[in-house]
Amino acid sequence: MKIMVGIPSYNNADTIGFVVKQVAEGLKKYFGGGIIVNADGGSKDGTRDVVLSTKVPEGIEVLSFVYKWPIPGKGSAMKELMELAREKGAEILIFVDSDLRSITPEWIYKFAKPIVDGYDFVVPYYIRHKYDGTITNNIAFPMTTALYGFKVRQPIGGDFGVSSRLFDVYLKNGEVWKTDVARFGVDIFLTTTAIAEGFKVIQTALGLKIHNPKDPAESLGPMFNQVVGTLFMLMKKYENVWKNVREITEVPLVGKVEKAEPEEVKINLEKLKIKAKEGFEENRDILKKVLSEETFGSVEKALKTFDFDDILWSHVLYDAAVAYKNGILEKPEPLVPLYFAKTADFVEKTKDMSTLEAERIIERRAEIFLKEKDYLLSKW
Repeated sequence: MKIMVGIPSYNNADTIGFVVKQVAEGLKKYFGGGIIVNADGGSKDGTRDVVLSTKVPEGIEVLSFVYKWPIPGKGSAMKELMELAREKGAEILIFVDSDLRSITPEWIYKFAKPIVDGYDFVVPYYIRHKYDGTITNNIAFPMTTALYGFKVRQPIGGDFGVSSRLFDVYLKNGEVWKTDVARFGVDIFLTTTAIAEGFKVIQTALGLKIHNPKDPAESLGPMFNQVVGTLFMLMKKYENVWKNVREITEVPLVGKVEKAEPEEVKINLEKLKIKAKEGFEENRDILKKVLSEETFGSVEKALKTFDFDDILWSHVLYDAAVAYKNGILEKPEPLVPLYFAKTADFVEKTKDMSTLEAERIIERRAEIFLKEKDYLLSKW
């Protein structure tokens, strides 16, 4: 089968050479060759030069281009990588992030093999530090699991395997690529679309994920906006799919899951709390319209102690989804301070836990979101 690996990038000269090398070795070792394509957002640090100068085994083609889609973002890079994969007749397209430090040649096999075996969409399953992936743990995982009933642990994991059967599905609506799907909304778009359109989805165990993580208090605001906005947009599109889902189905997982403690991710807890309180006051008026009276009152109380339980958090997100559907909430931005508050709550409750112990809390969160689904349906 013809395999292409796509690497979106923007100013990743310090890490992308390692990624290209590991990918090339994987393609050569397991599939005898393949294509590596870098779609760059106009890096100023020589990212593309690093890609093109990295030594690769014979039989590996390496290309790099600056994507033309006018909206800057990861999704635009991935859109053009899919178009190129379709043009080149690739049957499998694997996406990997350009800042990975834990990628190995085996990742390529682990993403491609399930597609060779008949699956359409391969999601990564890796062990991440308890404070890495706070948007995943607090929003994308519990919402996707409760809405669509498929327990995909890393729905916005960044690295995916995609069969050619999905290219046309993702690319058929040009308008969607004018939204936040062109930015960080792309991962939740790929995962949700594959699930909602009935394609065969599987998870692949990749061990530890080590990359350049972000402190939520410092830099995750825009990403939050783009991921949550896309999630809400897809809820409107696929309401007939998720409305009747009442149970959670385990998604198949191939490979062995490592029980290890990942590299520590530091979070500035005090800054999170300050930003949560300040942001809540700044957005008080719009949040009063978005949240039910009871939810708003409970949030006010939670911000005094940062005891922000999962039932309340599910109601916040469900109220916001309804407000988005009804045009009251145009962008999820006013919710960012509440996400900071929920993250602070999680940090407080898990500071003495290992990553594996904290994982149990995250798993239970998805079950609570499912139990509270009647709350969403009563307002939808």
